[in-house]
Amino acid sequence: MRAEYTLLILFFLSKELNAQQLSYTPDLVAGHRSLMYLHNVNYYFNNKVKINNLTLFDTEYRSDKANIFFIRNTFSYNVSRKVTLNVAVGMKNPGSFFSISAQYRIVQPIYSFAYSLGATYQKGVTLEQSVALEYFPYLNENLQVYFNLLAIANINLEEYQRGLQYVRLGLKENKLAYGLALNADQFNNGRKILLNTGIFIKHNF
Repeated sequence: MRAEYTLLILFFLSKELNAQQLSYTPDLVAGHRSLMYLHNVNYYFNNKVKINNLTLFDTEYRSDKANIFFIRNTFSYNVSRKVTLNVAVGMKNPGSFFSISAQYRIVQPIYSFAYSLGATYQKGVTLEQSVALEYFPYLNENLQVYFNLLAIANINLEEYQRGLQYVRLGLKENKLAYGLALNADQFNNGRKILLNTGIFIKHNF
């Protein structure tokens, strides 16, 4: 079975999670270069402690040479309402990694903002920074504009090792968002750049 069919099955066979402490958010992008599946699964032990699984597969239609994978499992502890400490282990191109970070987060009814700073070890140590922004103002009672930006950068003393910028712009109806997508991935000082533009669909379960 081709990888893109597997990703479609993962997305469309997802079912609603009823437990309040568990959330699942799949995001599917059908682009001009590749098909991307991303999900966030959160399990809340209480208002202080949670674990998260972030999984991403990006597979090209014509070749497997530039496929991207990212799997990260994170343990988080809320120091305060806005500050969280994180410890994570996972795998990504080109292998396994370990990271520690702190995150500052603001959540409001129509927007959220998060900035993270930490260190990641994967065949050497890199400084990792990330910014996540969501903005969803209301057009009417049931329809919202949806804007999402995720930017991550890993740098060390020698190079801009890895970076990405993912942008979503569209509409949101209750827990479903859909519209236009842009994914940009950079590797090794930008010597390798992958772009993918298309449409996305995202659901919060």
